[in-house]
Amino acid sequence: MAKPTSHAALIAGSVLLFTLGCNSSKPDSSRVIANVGGDKITEAEFQDMVKTLSPDPKEAQSFLSDPAAQGERANLASRIAMSKAIAAYAKQTGLDQDPAVKRQLEQQEANVYFQALAKKRMPAAEPTDEQLLAFYKEQVERMKAQGASGNVPPFETVKAQVAQGYKQQRAQVVSMDIQKEIKAKIPITLADDYRPAGE
Repeated sequence: MAKPTSHAALIAGSVLLFTLGCNSSKPDSSRVIANVGGDKITEAEFQDMVKTLSPDPKEAQSFLSDPAAQGERANLASRIAMSKAIAAYAKQTGLDQDPAVKRQLEQQEANVYFQALAKKRMPAAEPTDEQLLAFYKEQVERMKAQGASGNVPPFETVKAQVAQGYKQQRAQVVSMDIQKEIKAKIPITLADDYRPAGE
């Protein structure tokens, strides 16, 4: 299990996007842990954010309940509050209406949606040794076909790198599948002089 500090850092990277993209949550009766310009953040909302943003439910629960993680929880709550304050300030000053800002937020929103789709479709289980060995053999054959038949290290020696390559290839396949599905359901037409080569 990762240490709470690394977990908090992981979550903190997503906090700004999460708070910018969220409307205020349903009111609840839990303790208010922050007040940002009149917008309250409750303990239940904070816990829900941690659980939503964490890739591992056990790690999230540990982060929320471990007394040793209190300082990291406080830092994360402060970051969430500052993110909400930045969003409120942007609205107060009209920055949220700036066309360039709107375009950037639209792109970030699309990235978050895409990552969520990919996460749902990626296999949760670690690849089996059989899958890794088959992938290793494919890569060795591909290298040989390209004329790079040098000294190939044994599977067991490079198993960790093979696992990483396998996961990257799976992620690429999932990404391409999502894009194909989206294009099939949401047709895209580009002008001839804006169409990428091969499309």
